[in-house]
Amino acid sequence: MRIRMMAMILAIIGLNFTMTGCTQNASERRAASPTIAERLKQDSITGRVNDIGPKHVSIKDDTGETRRVRVDDQTKMDRVAIGDQVKAFVSEDGYASTIQRAIP
Repeated sequence: MRIRMMAMILAIIGLNFTMTGCTQNASERRAASPTIAERLKQDSITGRVNDIGPKHVSIKDDTGETRRVRVDDQTKMDRVAIGDQVKAFVSEDGYASTIQRAIP
C-alpha cells in the first residue's frame, strides 16, 4: 500500500514537470539568445521597432536609418511590439537569425 502511494505521488510530480514545458509555445522555447558564431560573424542592429510583418521587422536605429530585416520560423525572437528597443543579429543578405529585446 505504501509503495503504491509513493508511486502515485511520484507520477503526479512527474506530470507537473512535463506540463510546465507544454505551456510554452515553440517561439518561447527558443529563447532569443544569439550563439557565439552569430555574435562574431553577423552584424547587429540596435534600435526601435517601426513595423512588424509576417516575414519582416523594420528597425529604426539611433541615426534615424530604418532597416528592414527578414524573419521566418527559424528566427529566434523575443515577443516584441512596435516601439520596443531591440537588438537584431543580421546576416549579409538581410536575414535576422536572432531578435532580442534590448534593455534601455
